[in-house]
This record gives sequence, C-alpha cells and structure tokens, in this order.
Amino acid sequence: MQSLSNVKLKIALKEYLASLNVTPYMLGKWVTGVSPQTIFAVTNGTRKPSLDVLEAIINALRSKGHPATPADIIKYEAQAPEQDIDH
Repeated sequence: MQSLSNVKLKIALKEYLASLNVTPYMLGKWVTGVSPQTIFAVTNGTRKPSLDVLEAIINALRSKGHPATPADIIKYEAQAPEQDIDH
C-alpha cells in the first residue's frame, strides 16, 4: 500500500488579518469570551488555538462584515511521506 503524504497545519491568522487591513488589536477588541492576550498569541504563532477560540475569531470577523471561514485561517501543506527503510 502506498503511503500518503503527511500534512502540516499552519495557523495563517496574521496573514489573513493583514489582507483585511485588520490588526490583532482590533480583533482582540471584537472577539468576546477570549482574552486579547490569547488573540495576540494565536496571531503571532506562539499558541495554537482551540476550536472554541477559532470559532470566536471567525464569528467576530463575520460580525464585522468579513466573510471568514476556517479555510481562511487554517492552511496546510503536504509533506513527503516518511520512507520505511528495511534492514
């Protein structure tokens, strides 16, 4: 059986916000139920968000007229599969 490539997930919130001309500070003000520190950490890539945090971010952006979806924020790249080495 052929091995499928591995997937690496990346949170691209910083890039998405930049494309909307929205700062992390603005987003931190819009999101309810999540601390601004958490928003900054997710935006800067120092923390991976929970699904609840992603949901809050998306809902906050949508409430301000930005048609955000998970696909806008979560990116993935396929990596070469690890090769089995028989000895």
